[in-house]
Amino acid sequence: MLQRFSISTYKFLSCFCKLIKLHIQNILHIDISFFFMILQPIMLKRLQKKWGVGGSQFILILCVFAITGTSTAWITKVITAWVGFTDETFWLWRLLLRLAMLIFGYQAILLIVAFLFGQFPFFWRYEKKILAWLSGRRFRVSENQRFQSQTSLSAVADLKAHRRDISQMVRVAVFASGAGSNAQKIIDYFQKHLNIQVALIASNKAGAGVLDIAKKENIPSLIIEKERFFRGDSYINELKAIDIQWIILAGFLWKVPVSLIKAFPGSILNIHPALLPKYGGKGMYGHFVHEAVIAAKEKESGITIHYVDEQFDHGKPVFQVTCPVTEKDTPETLAKKILLLEHKHYPEVIERVINTNVER
Repeated sequence: MLQRFSISTYKFLSCFCKLIKLHIQNILHIDISFFFMILQPIMLKRLQKKWGVGGSQFILILCVFAITGTSTAWITKVITAWVGFTDETFWLWRLLLRLAMLIFGYQAILLIVAFLFGQFPFFWRYEKKILAWLSGRRFRVSENQRFQSQTSLSAVADLKAHRRDISQMVRVAVFASGAGSNAQKIIDYFQKHLNIQVALIASNKAGAGVLDIAKKENIPSLIIEKERFFRGDSYINELKAIDIQWIILAGFLWKVPVSLIKAFPGSILNIHPALLPKYGGKGMYGHFVHEAVIAAKEKESGITIHYVDEQFDHGKPVFQVTCPVTEKDTPETLAKKILLLEHKHYPEVIERVINTNVER
């Protein structure tokens, strides 16, 4: 019976692949049979792992894609006829119309169909990223601040991958000193991740809000004592005992001791609320940074995610993103802009950096 079910499922998925191929060909008028012949055997096996969904939900998701493709193709034909395009119309105009429907119309129809099938949360998670890209948000990543993975085609693929099929979980510890809003976003992002797990929350303040988050999320916590951290073993034994492989600083206000950096070489990340090398160094954190940016009448600010070395805010940057600073901005309003950038980008960059290093 199980074998019969497997054969039926395979036939359904094979038909689905052929249907998707026809949808794309109908919209773009491009024969892609050769590409689907190559991709079909590996595509279906990896999709379910990548999405992290069960069998029944997987079928519903495929149905959403199939119905959306059919609807988009039909609507495209209607619009093409309505605007008066025929086979004699210049090919570029017809192609641009079909691409516009594929990029914009498809996204709207996809969400509507997903809602009807009860899969709106799944699709909306990915649509938000597409909408952010379509909104034209500015990114600034200079040559010496790009991910190291951008130097090869395989590494570029690593950056784009949302999930990784890696047999062993990568366990990370999040260090924070305050309320822990960034820590919460990181925990949420990796809650059901296939290969990265937040295994420890550490704080240098016994009353920090981030410890309440750890308790709520049922994650082990560690309170760091100053003398032992700077002049003792820096809690290296505790971290190694639970197989921590990466340390993520999320509003952690103490300088990381050299012993800890040597114990986790190239495996400690920090986020800074400014565009380093500007407004970094000892004492430049939180509102002090935003006050300095406003006082200097800067036209833009942003965040920098970087590796940690022996100096404050000095390690190699891996990512920067900017936001405008207007004349009406205050340190408080700028802080809100920066916090939104941190919440949006930090978990994604953590994932990309870790996956890039794991694959090496």
